[in-house]
Amino acid sequence: MGKRIVVLMAFCVFCAAVLSAQNEAKHDISADVSAQGLAGYNSTYKWYGGLDLKGNFTVDNVNFAMNLEALTANVYSAGLTVTPAFKLCENGFLFFDGTLHSRIFACYKTYEFVYAGSVGFRMRHFSAQVGLFSRTIDAFGREWHSLDNYVTEPFNLLYKVKVSVMGFDHLWDVYAVLANYNEYEYERMWEPIFSLGGRWDFKDRWSAVAEGTLEPAGLFHGTVKFYEMTIRAGVVYKIKE
Repeated sequence: MGKRIVVLMAFCVFCAAVLSAQNEAKHDISADVSAQGLAGYNSTYKWYGGLDLKGNFTVDNVNFAMNLEALTANVYSAGLTVTPAFKLCENGFLFFDGTLHSRIFACYKTYEFVYAGSVGFRMRHFSAQVGLFSRTIDAFGREWHSLDNYVTEPFNLLYKVKVSVMGFDHLWDVYAVLANYNEYEYERMWEPIFSLGGRWDFKDRWSAVAEGTLEPAGLFHGTVKFYEMTIRAGVVYKIKE
């Protein structure tokens, strides 16, 4: 637990340093919040549902994203990501991701803690990134001096490729993603997650979003042959743009 507190403090210092690096001029600020309902099925939980909540806050070239998820299978997730971006060419941006993520499996009295870092390149129709993540799996109530039910995965490869049909800034879009992680879970490099989604800006500050995901079933990389399917749908409201 002490190590995780140190990591959390270091992450907060990083966030503060990123903000302080911004100049004293007027800042370009935007923010949005979203809510999505979801339904899924796998061989571990059978049918389950849930709710996803997300928030994005952007100051100049730095984005702060927070997400929460609660599933009827008594699985809960929370994450915080900081992403500074730097323009390289007319339509190309270099970006860095720093993420802290935790997922709680209440039924099994077990949780995981992930910290990840990656670098990527984004254009209007294409985004790709690669990095590393470290995971700790632990049980609630474990004695601090005991290593029972305690697992550490120090280095795992992280990757994501995202392709947009109309462009990420278009009024409507359809996209496809190949990755081994998303906002809610992280998998090993040979256990990819496939996603197909869309967005429609149907009103001045409102967008409708939907996404279907095919991902490994099982817990903590204990993949079974059956892949689970999850469908999410909801709305995004732009607080400031």
